[in-house]
Amino acid sequence: MPRILAVEDDANIVEAIENSFSLAEGYTLSAVSDPRKALPAALSLKPDLILLDIRLPGGDGRLLLRSLKDNAATCAIPVIFLTGLSSEGDKVLGLNLGADDYVIKPFGASELLARIQAVLRRVRPAPAGGGVLEAGRLRLNAEDRSASLEGRPLALQPKEFEILFLLASHRGRALSRRYLIENSSSYGMEVSTRSLDTHIKNLRKKLGQASRLIETVRKLGYRFSSQDA
Repeated sequence: MPRILAVEDDANIVEAIENSFSLAEGYTLSAVSDPRKALPAALSLKPDLILLDIRLPGGDGRLLLRSLKDNAATCAIPVIFLTGLSSEGDKVLGLNLGADDYVIKPFGASELLARIQAVLRRVRPAPAGGGVLEAGRLRLNAEDRSASLEGRPLALQPKEFEILFLLASHRGRALSRRYLIENSSSYGMEVSTRSLDTHIKNLRKKLGQASRLIETVRKLGYRFSSQDA
């Protein structure tokens, strides 16, 4: 039963979210309008997903997203921005900050539910292949979506894990950006390409000296090295 937390000050939008959930069974919704209460609510409720407005009274949703991602207890909770800011620049910024999707108001009930379900499918079930994947000194557990390098835990965001799992699953094989995007994201192609490159950059930073495991394939995409780092 997915637990959803909405950080939204417009009661009409909260009602629209509830209407979306009427199209499917099992969803529970909690809502807060004050951004100062959002992090405590996330820590208490442990939601499966957060719907986050950007323009909030007394706060900016993008700053709140950073706080959620900086907190070890909430960093892995997927976040969908729900906002009236519709420019491409706003979308790119939101996705690069770590949001898992970006839904523009006004939205249809079916569309919102489909977006939520798509994100939950990516972060909750095990990726194709399942089980534990070991690639040299890197270990990925698809069941609990944990990662470690030489026994040291890696704090990966959901999309970072998904991308790394895809690459490691096809070790030595060049994967196109399109393939990585279509198998780890539901965003539009133009936005996703930029977001993908940002996630690769973050992955390399977290891998440290083992960052050379992720190779750039010119004019195509990326490859997980067949050689141990």
